[in-house]
Amino acid sequence: MTYQKVRLPLLAIAVLLIGGCAQHYTPEAFAAPYGFFSGLWHGFVLLFSITANLISWFLQLIDIQVLADIQIIGRPNTGFFYYLGFSLGLLFAPR
Repeated sequence: MTYQKVRLPLLAIAVLLIGGCAQHYTPEAFAAPYGFFSGLWHGFVLLFSITANLISWFLQLIDIQVLADIQIIGRPNTGFFYYLGFSLGLLFAPR
């Protein structure tokens, strides 16, 4: 078999394996998604969230679980209005 004939099945297998790792949200999370004001807050505290994520990542390398539940963007969110608030929060974030 040539590389061209093998590429499509390998791609399909890779997509299925990666898709199996997708995060699924609970019904409670969908009942109260993040909205405009949550996006505004998340944009405002972005630098603190990135710092917490980096600290958490480094500590996970040595099996210490600290700050693991802090995310940069709230999910599930309401889409446009969340991102609008997030963008406005970035404008007024501390520098």
